[in-house]
Amino acid sequence: MIFNLSWKNFKGQFLNYLVYFVSMTFAVVVYYCFNAITYNRNLTNRVGQEIHIDSAMNLGGILVVVMILGFMFAANHFFLLKRGKEIGLYHLIGMRKEQISFLFFIETLILGAISLVSGLILGVIFSKLFSMILAKAMFLQVESLFYASIPSMVQTGIVFVFMLLAVSFRSSWLIYRYQVSDLLSKRKKRAANSTKLSVLEIVLSVLGIVFILTGYILSYNVIRFATFLMKAAFGFAGFLIAPVAIMLICMVGTYLFFNYTMNLVVYLFGKDKFNYYRNLNMLALGNTKKHVRRSGNTLSFVTIFIAIALGMIGGAASFYTIGMNSVNITAPTDFIVAQDDFEKVAQVIENKTDTKIDSLVKLNYKLTGSRFHLKIGQDAEENNLSPINILALSNYREFQKINPYLKKIELHNKQDIVILDSIQNILGGFIRYGSDFTLSDGIKLHVSDVRADFLGQDLLRYTFPTVVVSDEQFKEINSGISYTLNAFNVHTNDEEELVNKISEEVKPKWIAPVYYKYQWVDNQLLGYTAKTSQKAENEQSKEYSEDDEQEYWQLNYTNRFSELRYNRRAMGLFIYVAMFLGVLALIITGSILMLQQFSEAEKEKENYDLLKNIGIPKKEITKLVYQQNSIIFFPPMIIGVLHATFAIYVFSKFISSSGYWLAYLSCGLLILIYLAYYFLTSAIYSRIIHGKYRQ
Repeated sequence: MIFNLSWKNFKGQFLNYLVYFVSMTFAVVVYYCFNAITYNRNLTNRVGQEIHIDSAMNLGGILVVVMILGFMFAANHFFLLKRGKEIGLYHLIGMRKEQISFLFFIETLILGAISLVSGLILGVIFSKLFSMILAKAMFLQVESLFYASIPSMVQTGIVFVFMLLAVSFRSSWLIYRYQVSDLLSKRKKRAANSTKLSVLEIVLSVLGIVFILTGYILSYNVIRFATFLMKAAFGFAGFLIAPVAIMLICMVGTYLFFNYTMNLVVYLFGKDKFNYYRNLNMLALGNTKKHVRRSGNTLSFVTIFIAIALGMIGGAASFYTIGMNSVNITAPTDFIVAQDDFEKVAQVIENKTDTKIDSLVKLNYKLTGSRFHLKIGQDAEENNLSPINILALSNYREFQKINPYLKKIELHNKQDIVILDSIQNILGGFIRYGSDFTLSDGIKLHVSDVRADFLGQDLLRYTFPTVVVSDEQFKEINSGISYTLNAFNVHTNDEEELVNKISEEVKPKWIAPVYYKYQWVDNQLLGYTAKTSQKAENEQSKEYSEDDEQEYWQLNYTNRFSELRYNRRAMGLFIYVAMFLGVLALIITGSILMLQQFSEAEKEKENYDLLKNIGIPKKEITKLVYQQNSIIFFPPMIIGVLHATFAIYVFSKFISSSGYWLAYLSCGLLILIYLAYYFLTSAIYSRIIHGKYRQ
């Protein structure tokens, strides 16, 4: 009898459990596919050892578990509240709490088991599609085979059984802790206090708007805000604190908005007597008050979750652009090789058929001591005594012909120089050089401009700054040492085979050490840069000091194909995980709102029956339902998108990127998903109150 009663009530809650089932099944599919990819040997072997695909997928799986566990707890909470009468009935017929808990425990396990089995079946079916998407994102040419991963099934089953047990034990704990009468009395008490607002509630409601607007204003002026924090007390840390502070301000504002500001808006609307008594506004206002008060925390959580999900996609897009742009920085041509290993690399290329060197340019650098000023953020300006790389303007322009990323440079005076700094690609506004450079032989140079550095991997240039000088000035610089790099492109039918062959013959290594030591004495730069150490033998065992002789080494070569392959795979993997997690987050938040509204529909059925009895047309009641659901779905959607838009703007101010279109596309996807949830929820809500899905 008891199980028959439970089955009857279960059928009455079919729509709620259907939403729960669909969301759980999708989560199982994502988790299984993430896990199965780590066992896909064709894919992992093709990626190679340089990309830890299993670590990324495991991390994604952990985040999936965290999100779905939160969803399960929220859904379980709605189910318990909605089935309060059922639990009370069980009490009246003499069931003990442990029996009720066991009944819900079995119910949860059965539903979870069905979701798990369905998710595993769909996961096996769609695992090939997931693998193909990942291979496409990572620019891999690999055959994706259809297969079922038994280890992934076992791991997925263990994880989800653990989550189901956790949710079941939480249900039992809530049933043991609360009586149904207690829950009802709390709701009545809160409803009784909803007719007026206290002074504190009015203040908090205003602060909700103030906090959100403040967060948006700071986001729009994030560079100034970060600069202010740097000047105030935080130094360069203010650069990192600014976005975090803005996020916290928006989160606090979101909580206040949904818990207090919306109540104030509804309260003020009720003061407008003209609109209050028109049509069904009076009833809509009363229902909205109850919905908003009961849903404040849920709406806050959903909005913040939406913003984080969209912001995560925006962040992934920015990092993808950074990763791909780094290839242009470190390897603008197919190869850049130090002079010591150039002959070996050239020999390998000559021995390979259908392959030849094209557009060879020799970059002749001078490495000499310099004194210059460098300012990071708002920190005090520092005097730097170190070598710098000197490149002649004509040599730069020769390289510019085969390097499409180099911009045109003009030097109007003999002493003018242009600094090439790779960090200008990302944080140009925070790194500033002084206006003058003083070389070790007394030559003074004037900085006319600072440009992004696209000369190749700076490890090939001992990681020291590089400046472009006039040819006349280049000839007059005789201090320090000289070295040559060979930059060229190749024509070949198989780049990967060529790079692998070169890697076998010429291993990446550190070569050609240089030693330097400089001091600033009587407005003169004294010291040396040499290929051999000038330190006396009796000084070798002394402890390290910044004033002692410094030693630096040079990387022997770099190639564009390896850099491009690595970044495509690493960033493609990152985008893949972020996109699926973002979509899952949007589905979960929409499902939570849908479950909440189904719960509200059960509570409001009697009120709608009363409207029908007094002659209110069905069309008007349905219109009222759509209006009330819009209050629940649209504010989180709009504010979540606004939060994400300003978050993306903050990203764009710190990191220049052409990939933010993906984040804005995700905002559009969110709107479509939430509109679908809104119309589907409203349609089912209407059928519930009109008796189509009555128990």
